[in-house]
Amino acid sequence: MDARERLRRRQMYGLLLIAAVILAVALLRADLHGVFPRGWWRVW
Repeated sequence: MDARERLRRRQMYGLLLIAAVILAVALLRADLHGVFPRGWWRVW
């Protein structure tokens, strides 16, 4: 694996980490009853 592949892999992991942090913060700030209403797992 050359240096460019390692750099690209680190960049992808970094972007995924930033996206996960943004999603976690958005879910923590949101009204959980609005995001996950009662019975949300029973879609059918």
